[in-house]
Amino acid sequence: MYKKIIFILLFLASGWLFAQQNTEYREKLETLSKEVPAYNKTIQVEVSGITLYDFVSAIADEHKLSIDVDTELEQLISSNFYDVPVKEVLLFLVGKHDLEMDVKGKILVLRKKEIVAEIPKVIPPKKIDVSYNKENDFLSIKLKNDSITKVAQAITDASQKNIILSPSIKKQTISAYILNRPFDQVLEMMAKSNDLMITKDENDFYYIDKSDIVIKDNPTTKNSSRKTSVERKKGTTANTGEYSLAMDQKGFLSVNAFDADVLSILVEAAEKLNINYFMYDKPEKETTTLLATGITFEELLGHVLKGKEYTYKKVDEVFLIGKHDTDGIRKTILIQMENRTIESVKATFPKELVKKMDIVEFIELNGFVVTGSDIQVRVMREYLREIDKVVPNIEIEVMIVQYQKGYEIQTGFQAGLDDNKRTTSGVLFPTTDVQANANSVNGLIDAFNGLGIINLGKVTERFYLSLKMLENNSYIKVESTPKLVTLNGHEATTSIGETSYYFEQQNQLVPTGGINNNILQSGSWKSTEANLSVRIKPFVSKDEHVTLEISVEQSSFLGRAGENAPPGKATRKFESMIRVKNNEMIMLGGLDELENENSGTGTPFFSRIPVIKWFFSSRKKKKEKSKLHILIKPTVTY
Repeated sequence: MYKKIIFILLFLASGWLFAQQNTEYREKLETLSKEVPAYNKTIQVEVSGITLYDFVSAIADEHKLSIDVDTELEQLISSNFYDVPVKEVLLFLVGKHDLEMDVKGKILVLRKKEIVAEIPKVIPPKKIDVSYNKENDFLSIKLKNDSITKVAQAITDASQKNIILSPSIKKQTISAYILNRPFDQVLEMMAKSNDLMITKDENDFYYIDKSDIVIKDNPTTKNSSRKTSVERKKGTTANTGEYSLAMDQKGFLSVNAFDADVLSILVEAAEKLNINYFMYDKPEKETTTLLATGITFEELLGHVLKGKEYTYKKVDEVFLIGKHDTDGIRKTILIQMENRTIESVKATFPKELVKKMDIVEFIELNGFVVTGSDIQVRVMREYLREIDKVVPNIEIEVMIVQYQKGYEIQTGFQAGLDDNKRTTSGVLFPTTDVQANANSVNGLIDAFNGLGIINLGKVTERFYLSLKMLENNSYIKVESTPKLVTLNGHEATTSIGETSYYFEQQNQLVPTGGINNNILQSGSWKSTEANLSVRIKPFVSKDEHVTLEISVEQSSFLGRAGENAPPGKATRKFESMIRVKNNEMIMLGGLDELENENSGTGTPFFSRIPVIKWFFSSRKKKKEKSKLHILIKPTVTY
């Protein structure tokens, strides 16, 4: 009765709202028709099978009206209008097709009414009514068509006792109403009332499963000499060495075994399912403990033979059973890698995995030729599929910035006697390095003697004079930006430098049989290098952080001890391991060198007197500074 009244009220309310809206639209059209008289003109038309959009557009074109029509108005209309004003036709269409109408100046707007989606009400999950008294181990349950998964979770949370469900019953609902009874008794009664069975093991785990397993008599096995299967009772497990095996209507097996003979289980299961099999080697003296429902014969084989020296292989509809190394069981396949090379993969194989298997690398096809039992081959394929990931490329941008800055000043006045015939030569500007012979010096003396103040004597023809005043400033900056690309875990190397050669002579004593021996001399030119070398080995983690092993070595040549002797070499080296983010740049420095030199030679005592010392000594002052900076930016790509 109440529902009818509510329905009538809702119907009346919706009718009232529609009438209110229709009156509003009519007033808008009346106002618009006063400004645009064409809305008052009558039309005579018969339409059928055209869309509402096309019809309204045709009316607007015919009567020169400004009407904005929604292109989504694709409803087909069939109507006849005779001597009806345009505004009445539009009002009729708005009401019939539930449109929205609006007036903007002299423009009439027709559009499809927006449907407001209803927000579904959120239904709170039903609370499972379970209570547990820890003091006396009493349990109370109030269940009505509740999910057994949620019930097991609620009981476990309340009692802290673990309840395990069989996969076949996880979608089942149960009902029970039991108050204040012992925990085990409540679970047993709940299982019985819902056609379930419950077992409890030595670790106090409760296992709930279906109780509809029935052992069917098999006439082919009544006279068999093997151990007779024992029917599984509700709430119990099989005794040691016994098992129960049943087949449901869909052809699935249910097995409950405890230290039972594997051969007996397999033979009886094959007979029940009428499965063809051939045993190369009988799995004698093999036992298994198993509790499973709804499994196939192949799944049963996989469970009871796993980890044992026996295995199986399915050819057409026949199951072949035997040891892993039996010829009829083994097979050979090619397993190819798709995302990486097979380089260094073989070294990662676990020893237990490749036992009794033959594996050969097939480089041309980027794969492995694997020979083994069917189970071994499948395990190997799964292992290779698991490690067959795309190896990231790391593009390493290396910027090497090296600069040297220094200055050198050399001054000196040198005079002496020499038997060699010398000529006056040298440079006066911008550097001064002049050598004068005896004639030039005598000419300079004559110039001073002409002044009449000082009268100097002549110098001998063997006399020479050398004057040197040099200053050298240098600034050298070298930049190199090599780009290296390498795979994850592989080393990338770049080297810049020069090569020098030296002569190595070997003397070999050749006996002649007499008193004196001959000496055989031989020699060869050998090379030595002075380089700036950078070695980088990247490792990419899962979050794309890059760990870099970096080794930088810089060497330079020094002077030679002799003309053909190998040059000396100065070496600077550092090694580091850092971790950076992808596309993050770091700077390495510290290879700095500073050289200071202040030396001189001269006449004792006079070479230390200010001003005069420049005429009695030769001096050299030098300062040089060099720095090396290396900037590294790794970029990970796949």
